Amino acid sequence: MNFKNLFIYKHNSVENFTIKNATPAENYSVQKNEGGPSLSGSFRKDYKTLSEEFAFGKSGDVKKREFTIRIDESDRKAVIFFIDGLVNKEFLNNFILKPLMLKSREIEVSSFRSIGEILLSQSEYKETNVIGDLTFDLNFGSCIMLVDGAKTAYSLDVKGWQHRGVESPQTERIIRGPNDAFSEQLRENTALIRHLIRNKSLMCREFKVGKISQTPVSVMYIENVANASLVEETLRRIESIGVDYIFAAAEIEQLLEDKTFTTIPQFLSTERPDRASRALLDGKLVILVDGSPFVLIVPTTVFELNEAAEDNYLRFPYVNFIRTIRWIAFMLSLLLPGLYVAVVSFHSELLPTGILMSIIASREPVPFPSLLEIIIMEICLEIIREASIRVPEASGSTLSIVGALILGQAAVSAGIVSPILIIIVSITAIGSFATPNYYLGLSARILRFAYIFLGATAGFLGIISGLFVNILLWTNATSMGVPMGAPFAPMTNKGIPSPLFLPPIWKQENREDYINPRRKRRQAHISRKWKG
Repeated sequence: MNFKNLFIYKHNSVENFTIKNATPAENYSVQKNEGGPSLSGSFRKDYKTLSEEFAFGKSGDVKKREFTIRIDESDRKAVIFFIDGLVNKEFLNNFILKPLMLKSREIEVSSFRSIGEILLSQSEYKETNVIGDLTFDLNFGSCIMLVDGAKTAYSLDVKGWQHRGVESPQTERIIRGPNDAFSEQLRENTALIRHLIRNKSLMCREFKVGKISQTPVSVMYIENVANASLVEETLRRIESIGVDYIFAAAEIEQLLEDKTFTTIPQFLSTERPDRASRALLDGKLVILVDGSPFVLIVPTTVFELNEAAEDNYLRFPYVNFIRTIRWIAFMLSLLLPGLYVAVVSFHSELLPTGILMSIIASREPVPFPSLLEIIIMEICLEIIREASIRVPEASGSTLSIVGALILGQAAVSAGIVSPILIIIVSITAIGSFATPNYYLGLSARILRFAYIFLGATAGFLGIISGLFVNILLWTNATSMGVPMGAPFAPMTNKGIPSPLFLPPIWKQENREDYINPRRKRRQAHISRKWKG
C-alpha cells in the first residue's frame, strides 16, 4: 500500500489498467432537431453515412431491414433503420414493411412522393434530407427509410417503447421524482434509458456471457463523454468472462470487481432509469443483464454509495442536511456498539456520574460481561433482520414487532441484557436502515463486530486503530481503476468536493474529474441566463 497516494492524486494500476487522459470532446455535436449536413442523393453513400451516424454495428439495439420496393415498374433498393425497444414491431411489420414490399406490386406507384400518399397508412411521417433531423427522430422512436433514387429520406412514426406504468422501485423509493423502474427484460431496460437520453452518441454494446446460458449483457455509455480507456477496459473484462452460466447483474459484479476480499462494494447497483441515465451523462458506464431488474454503474466511490437517488431532486440546503444526517447514521451503525463496550470496559471516567451510576445499576442483574452481552444482542438483531427478509411480506411486520418489542422486553425483564444496551442496539439498527445502499450497510454490519472486539480489547485506542486501517483499506480499493476514496483520498477536485457539500444546481458546472471524462463541463458558466 502506497501511503503517498492518499495525499497526491495518482491513478492506481489494476491488472495493468490505468485510466488515461481523455481526448477532449468539448465541441461534440449536441443532438437537437436542427440543421446540419444533408444527404448526398446517392443511395450507396447515404446508406453508409446513416449507418455511421446511427452507430449501426456498434450499438446492438440499432437494427436495419433491407428490402425492395417497386416504383414506376422497376424494383428499387430500400432500407429502414430503427432502435429495437423504442418501436412497435407489430405496427412496423403490418403498416410499414408489408405495404411497401407487397402492395407496391399491386398498386401502381409512379413516383417517390406517391410512397407516402398511397402506401404509408400511419398517422405521421415526414420527408427530409437533414441528417441531424433523421438521427433525432431515430432516437425518439421513429424508423428511418432510405430508398434508392430518392433525394430525401422518410421518418416514420412507429413509437412503442415499454414502460412500467405507475410502479415504483422497490429498494430506492423517493418522495419526489420519476417512478419508473427497470424490469427483467433487457430490451425494455435499454429502451427506458434511450427514452431519457435521445442522443446519437449513446452507445449500446452487446455480449453473450455464459457458454451454456448465453445470457445477453449490454454495456451502455455516451461515446463523446465517457473515457475511452475506461470503455475499453470494461468491454475487455466482460469479453474475458469464462463461465457456463450467469443470471443476474450481481454475478457480473463479482466477476468484474477489482478486489474480491474487500468488504466495500465496488459497483453501484440501481433499479432507477433516471439514476442510470444521470450516471451515463456524467461519463460513467452502465451494465445491464437480461433477467435482472438491477443495473450496475461503474466506476463508483464510497461517497456515491451513501447518496440516494432523491439527492438530485432536492434543493441544496435540504440535500446537504440530509447527507449530513445520513453520514452520522452510518457512523453510528458502524461504531456505536464498539464505543459502548470501550466506555464500559476502559473509559467509564468520561461519563458524567449520573449516567455512569444509571448504567451500573442497569447492568447489576446482568450475569454476562458487556462484550458477551452486546454480541448476543447483535447476533439476535441480525437473525431478526434476516428472518424478516425471508418470510412472506405479510408476516414481516409481525416478525419485527415480536422480535424488537416482545423479545427485547422479555430479555430485559429476565435480566439477560441491560436496558441501556437495548437503546444502543436500537439506535445502531435505525442507523443502518438510513444507509441507502444495501451492500454498504451490509459492510457496516460486518465491520461492526470487528469494532466491538477492538473496543473490548484496547478501548478507544483499538477503535481508532481499526478505523485508521479501515480507511486505508477503503481508499486503497478501486472501482475499474478509480480510487474508491476519490475525490478526497486522493484529492482531485479544487475547492470543496460535491460529496461533502453539494452546491446549487446552477453551480454544478463540471463533471467529476476522477474518471477523466472527455467532456469536462456539464453546463454553461451562466446557466440561468434569465438573471442577466
